[in-house]
Amino acid sequence: MPRIFFPHAKSETTSEPRKPPRRPLNDLPCPPLHHRPASQVLIFGNGDMGQFGLGTSVTGDISKPRLHAWFEAAAQNDTLGSEVGAGVEQVCAGGMHTLAIDELGKVWSWGVNDHGALGRQTSDVVDAENPDEVVDTELLESQPMVVQGLLDEDFRAVQVAAGDSISVAVSADGRLRAWGSFRASDGLLGFDNKDKDAKSQVEPISIPSLANLVFAQVACGTDHVLALTVHGTVYVWGNGQQAQLGRRIIERRKVNGLSPERLAIRRIVYVAAGNFHSFAISETGAVYAWGLNNMRQTGVEDLEEGDEDIVWTPTEVASLSPTALGDGRRVVQISGGEHHTLFLLNDGSVYGCGRCDGFELGLPDDHPEILALEADASGNDSTSSTASAPRASCVAKPTLISFPPPPTPSDPNPKLPPYKLYILTPIPNPIAHISAGTRHNLAVSREGHAYSWGLGQSCQLGLGSSIEDQKTPARLRSHLLDELDSEKNGWNWTVENASAGGQHCVLVARKVQ
Repeated sequence: MPRIFFPHAKSETTSEPRKPPRRPLNDLPCPPLHHRPASQVLIFGNGDMGQFGLGTSVTGDISKPRLHAWFEAAAQNDTLGSEVGAGVEQVCAGGMHTLAIDELGKVWSWGVNDHGALGRQTSDVVDAENPDEVVDTELLESQPMVVQGLLDEDFRAVQVAAGDSISVAVSADGRLRAWGSFRASDGLLGFDNKDKDAKSQVEPISIPSLANLVFAQVACGTDHVLALTVHGTVYVWGNGQQAQLGRRIIERRKVNGLSPERLAIRRIVYVAAGNFHSFAISETGAVYAWGLNNMRQTGVEDLEEGDEDIVWTPTEVASLSPTALGDGRRVVQISGGEHHTLFLLNDGSVYGCGRCDGFELGLPDDHPEILALEADASGNDSTSSTASAPRASCVAKPTLISFPPPPTPSDPNPKLPPYKLYILTPIPNPIAHISAGTRHNLAVSREGHAYSWGLGQSCQLGLGSSIEDQKTPARLRSHLLDELDSEKNGWNWTVENASAGGQHCVLVARKVQ
């Protein structure tokens, strides 16, 4: 019988040329340079639940930024690195807990651990020196300790993110580890939907469905997580009751949201979250938003009437597109609070939208949006329907937030110029980093000064015990931050980063050599 050849069939001795692997869109996260003197931790706010990480004896309020004594002492030995003088790389404040990465990539945690947010056991821990006794839980929660599970698997962390009771870390080779628990409006939701009895994940673990992916960045809302791969895809999971997952979650099956799913958007280079809303920035600079929008915190406009309070799927924020912004400007960082959002542009300007009745947007009395809100309020009958009440206390379109000029030793607290003059000049005090808390905010200027504004009744503004609200951005001052160099021409300390938690805040600062 003659041999028959099928021209389209694969031969055992030949193979079709393979497609070249996709080139990553995003770089792997890298450890920062280690300057000397090293970066240190400053804290302020309320520490009644161990958020300060200073032990059980230091609670209550710290009204102005204070150098963290534990990290200051740890920098004097090799606790935070391979040499004396090593410090921290990153600090992230969650709802009531904090995570820090040292120069060796070890993750330290402290604060409330009711649902596993610290990534380590804090109850029924046997005292190594007294095997018949257990270590006090409050002690284990109120001082920084290493997340041993990450250390045991040689996980070199380069980024951490924290929600209320959820924590996530990314390694230098793009691996992702998570721990803690998510909450829903009616109580604890759990960590995943596999084990209904195990509501919290105490030790860091790999998410099975994401184990083969390589990640560049993570972000946490109150109870949801966004993870960005090096190829520009986004995975989201957690509580989706306010559409913060970018997909509809049926209430009776809300645990399904605990399984990571990929969003339809592509070529993404950055992700961010507010408490109940989410954001992504594409390679071209387009900003996408979704989730709770009851105070217009997503910045998405032109929604159909009756559907404004929820943005169900990723939707472009038209006013923040590079075309709309003009002059080569684009959004490079986003940080959301409970009902407001901040946007940082590449020129150092900051925009905000959402709730503003607690000064969340830092707008002065002469800002056009404030004048418009006041005119609208005076024109409405106070006894009329409250259907439009949210609009009376929020700004729907992202608007420019003004900052005072950079301080000088002769004028350490310069005043904010009139808004009409501010917008006519180049950005006088460019901002390098932003962080939104629940109803308060932090910003760090390119010159290394920190600012705060908003509502902070637990000293989380860091402006002193008598200041519970701040209308416009004000420079954070303290004995340390006001310390001048020997020439009296500048400051001894420069702030590098800031993170706003629920009732506590953390700064990363470095003494200028």
